[in-house]
Amino acid sequence: MTDIINTFVFPIVRCDYILDALKSLHYFTPPNYQTIVVDQTQPDAEFEEQLRALCDVHVKTRVNYGFAQGTNIGWRLAQNRDEDYIDEVFRKCHVWYHGPPGTTYGSVRLHPTEYLTTCNDDVVFVWGGWWDGIIASFEKYDTAVCVNPMSPREPGWGYGQEGFIEHLTFKESIYPKNIERLVAEKNGQMIDGLTCWCSVFKTSAIDELGMFDERWWPGGGEDYDMMGRVYAAGYRALATSLSWVYHIWGQSKDEPDGLSQAQPPAREYWNKLNVAWPDGFDVWAKDKDGNLLKRTPEVVRMSL
Repeated sequence: MTDIINTFVFPIVRCDYILDALKSLHYFTPPNYQTIVVDQTQPDAEFEEQLRALCDVHVKTRVNYGFAQGTNIGWRLAQNRDEDYIDEVFRKCHVWYHGPPGTTYGSVRLHPTEYLTTCNDDVVFVWGGWWDGIIASFEKYDTAVCVNPMSPREPGWGYGQEGFIEHLTFKESIYPKNIERLVAEKNGQMIDGLTCWCSVFKTSAIDELGMFDERWWPGGGEDYDMMGRVYAAGYRALATSLSWVYHIWGQSKDEPDGLSQAQPPAREYWNKLNVAWPDGFDVWAKDKDGNLLKRTPEVVRMSL
């Protein structure tokens, strides 16, 4: 049996993307991972049956915890350390395991892994080399604790433009030769940044830095906050041109099927990054001697 080294967590609030995301993940990824879906959609027996056929663990919540807390629920289940928290998840949610009758927590494939990955549902894995590119990037930079693939489709704001930049259309992306051409053109380019639409973290780094601050609801802001902690601790988060996954963008926080919110939308908090970073939010801020500022903002875990 292949060693399980990675845990994918998909926190979802809609039903129309996740099945394709999981099918493509299974097709293009070496079988060295386990999948946890934190399902924050309205009850739908047919959808849940389809979903359970494609994941190892299905956590059905009663409320919408958002992206940050939803990811943390999956990560804590995967780490299998905090018994009190796991008990609370079992009390507040319905947890289903893909295993034989009588399966108990942690007895099949669910166990601590070297990597923890958070993933949006509006992604499509299109290239069999994507995971090797992630690992190659970790190996190239020993200070990297998080690596994100690049997407053939990018939002234009990164280029000062409206709309999207299409390096490849989706139809073009499904042909390996086109992705391999992008890899060759970019020649190993790495960009410092953390976007969380598909972010692979070293578990050791999450142990040191903490999980996502769960006050960021429903999503957006938790990635910048995490990136700040990564850099303040002297590490790097990278987007790598050695790995490509197609991202549709902008769909994972829409809630056509989502449950009611677990907490009020924290828009005021989201718009005031200095609530978490009193000296102003700048992940590359340095002191008078030119050293990166060492900051340890509060990381809050919300009640289930």
